[in-house]
Amino acid sequence: MTAMPPGDPLEAPQSRLEALVARLPRQPAEGWLSLLAAAVMVVAYALAVDDANWLADRAGNTSYLPTLGLVGLAFGFGGAKLGWGRWRTHLVGALFAGLAIPLVAGGALLAPADLGLDPGSLALRFAATVHVVELVWRDLVIEARPFTTQVGHFHLIFGAMIWAAGQLVGFTSFGHRRPLDAVVVVGLLLLGNMILTFRPQLPFLILFSAAALLLLTRYHTFDEQVAWSRRRIGDPREVGTLYLKGGALFIAVAVAGSMALTATASSAPLQDLWKDLPSRLAAMSEWLPRVAPPGGPFRNPGAINFGRSATTTGVWNPSNAVAFRAQFQPGEERIVKWRVGTYAVYTIYGWDSGPGQTASAAAPRELLLRGAADEAASDGRRDLSVQISTEGLRGAIVAPAALRMVDVATTAWTVGDEGWFMLVEPSGGRDTYNIQSMVPLFQDVAGGITEARLRAAGTQYPDEVVDLYTAVPDGSLGDAASERLEDIRAAVEVPADVDPDNAYDLARTMQDYLRSAANFTYDTDVLGDMAGQCDGASSVECFARIRRGYCEQYASTMAILLRESGVPARIAYGFLPGDRDKASGEEIVYGWAAHWWVEVYFPGTGWVEFDPTGQVGRTEPIPSGSIGPSTPAPSGPTPTIGPPPTFPTPDGGSDTPGGAGTSIGPFIAIGAILAVGLGALAFVALRRGPRRPMHPDAAWAGLGRWARRVGLAPRPSQTVYEYAGALGDEMPAARVELTTLARAKVEVAYGRRTLGEEGLRGIGAAYQRLRLALLGFAIRRGLRGRRRRR
Repeated sequence: MTAMPPGDPLEAPQSRLEALVARLPRQPAEGWLSLLAAAVMVVAYALAVDDANWLADRAGNTSYLPTLGLVGLAFGFGGAKLGWGRWRTHLVGALFAGLAIPLVAGGALLAPADLGLDPGSLALRFAATVHVVELVWRDLVIEARPFTTQVGHFHLIFGAMIWAAGQLVGFTSFGHRRPLDAVVVVGLLLLGNMILTFRPQLPFLILFSAAALLLLTRYHTFDEQVAWSRRRIGDPREVGTLYLKGGALFIAVAVAGSMALTATASSAPLQDLWKDLPSRLAAMSEWLPRVAPPGGPFRNPGAINFGRSATTTGVWNPSNAVAFRAQFQPGEERIVKWRVGTYAVYTIYGWDSGPGQTASAAAPRELLLRGAADEAASDGRRDLSVQISTEGLRGAIVAPAALRMVDVATTAWTVGDEGWFMLVEPSGGRDTYNIQSMVPLFQDVAGGITEARLRAAGTQYPDEVVDLYTAVPDGSLGDAASERLEDIRAAVEVPADVDPDNAYDLARTMQDYLRSAANFTYDTDVLGDMAGQCDGASSVECFARIRRGYCEQYASTMAILLRESGVPARIAYGFLPGDRDKASGEEIVYGWAAHWWVEVYFPGTGWVEFDPTGQVGRTEPIPSGSIGPSTPAPSGPTPTIGPPPTFPTPDGGSDTPGGAGTSIGPFIAIGAILAVGLGALAFVALRRGPRRPMHPDAAWAGLGRWARRVGLAPRPSQTVYEYAGALGDEMPAARVELTTLARAKVEVAYGRRTLGEEGLRGIGAAYQRLRLALLGFAIRRGLRGRRRRR
């Protein structure tokens, strides 16, 4: 066998590979323990996302996330150790992620099919991912839908998130050597995941915290070892052992103490400070469910609120917090729904408040909607006074039926030229207010609501009612919805001598048809059914196809089917009745009682509510009665605007809402917390400083500038060593750094010595410590001066 001649073309690639392998260290300078801690951090975050079960196994599970996180960590770590630099490392990692993640996502989408890594299987994986992306692009971009029923694209999103987190931890910790940055970023991602899911994820937080503390301790030990080795002080290995032992003990005590406090602590000292936060998150609560993954026990972001538009996404997920408390007057037994506002315009996939929105300000205890079409009338109604104490519900006044008066400043919103009720918002910041509403009388009295009066109401609707509340956009009804409407019309039964086309019997029959369990099933999560059977269909047509849904779909279907029949209808939204204590008269209404129902317009009577939602909806029985009043209206207080009513309090006294303000205590507490946090950030920023190598001349000049600011400027006659000694007398703890910097300055400036990369890095580290020492000196001197003045 002949030897390969020199210069053979096969030798070059082999030599390059050997050179690349030779560049890889046998172990990281920071130690294998640092790499292990970083890996545990990434895996803890990936496991938390997987445990949340965001896709609810509708499009495969996400058990691959920890592996992707470790691969991303390997790219970040490898790029750092090969000296690639930040941009090259992240670019190469992103390219590999762009190739690998679609294949992994495709495998999850095609599960449980057993796909290998042969070319045919890889092609199937990639094709599955591309198909899902095409469907999402069609829904959100081409057809401009407000949401998509697809869920498979979340494999790409979650995979990219976990890979990026691992790559960030790898390069930030081992390239920049800034592990604190990695801990903060990934820790915030983990906390965000915990906030959005109801699953108990404390074990993942504990695992992440322990690994993060271990990583920070190991890096601090490494820095100290480097410093001791450079100064030739003792044995660096002994120093490292001491630091690691002490750090391990601290981590164990800290984690154990945190677990104990978590299990026993129940105080919420800043709770009052955050009670306005849900209203601030109202906008987020409107769009987040549209883009969020559909699975897992999703935690509402805290907002108990209704937007001016709503999209039916297929998942009903209200908050479980208390929305408000209602205090009734003694002896009041009327059970009521709590209306917040109305929607007028159907948008195929949801509802909007309507065109021509007008705001009118009202002073406390001033009649609302005076002169408007929806002004609260007194005929056939009685007044109901209630005291409302808001908790989770913010940004809207809630009231039963037609709101007439509030004892706080408000802004009433209406739609249309004639003023049809939309919403009433509070103008002040009071948490408790009194309302006076006009609730209908379902009795055969003057102006009362009876079946006979509604049947005889006729069809002489105001022109604007027809324009606003009978409009049905194109595409609202398909074959299934039209078939349901025909079934309902065929089922209408009317008494003899009554118009067979009257609006009341159609509305009553439609309500009963939709409420019947034989026709529709109440279900708060129908996203899977929508994805399988409702491709591009309106929310009404989709509900008619799948025959499953929740209040939004029930109410939308009834309103649109009535409009299709020429009957004016609108959506009312608010809350179902809560639990009322008969002894105290207090009713507690929770966020999960949020509800939609339908209001139908009858000439001469106004809006009458119908509730078509099966299982949970509440209907008001309407007596048969007569067209005219058989008895006079019941005697009772005339609805006037007088002094605010007095309500009983739990201690037996009485309470009239006042204008108590918010205590300043929480703001002082949060101010102190922010100050401490700001100081901690400033300290970290000063410690980090420029970690790049620093020339002794630049460091000495910078030290002089800092010293001048705190009154320690050098005298013209002082040499470098004399000035360093003078500073050391003022800052004894910094003598070592001063000596290091002074010696380097003299050797470079006068001895013409050239420092290596490690030496310049040591100068930069010494300079940063000196800046902190000067800052501490300035603070101490200021405190001493203040004591002398006292």
